[in-house]
Amino acid sequence: MNPFMAGDHETMSVFEEAWSIFTDPAHIMAELGWTIIQDVILVWLLYGTIWKKLILPRLHEKFDKEHKIVHHDDEHNHTI
Repeated sequence: MNPFMAGDHETMSVFEEAWSIFTDPAHIMAELGWTIIQDVILVWLLYGTIWKKLILPRLHEKFDKEHKIVHHDDEHNHTI
C-alpha cells in the first residue's frame, strides 16, 4: 500500500472514494485545466490551424489536378 494513500481511504467503499474525488476542488480544477489545454491544443491548433490551413488546401489542389477541375473564380474558393 502506498504510504501517501493511508488514512480513511482504506475504510471507504469504491463509491464513497469516487464521490470524494469528484467533489474535491483540487481535482475539479485539475480536470478543468487539462480540458482547456487539450481543447486548445487539439481542437484549435491541430484542427483549426494545421488541418484547415495547411493540409486541406493541398489536398484540394491535388484533387483538382487529378480530376482536371478548374476554378474560374479563385476569390470564392471554399476550402478554407
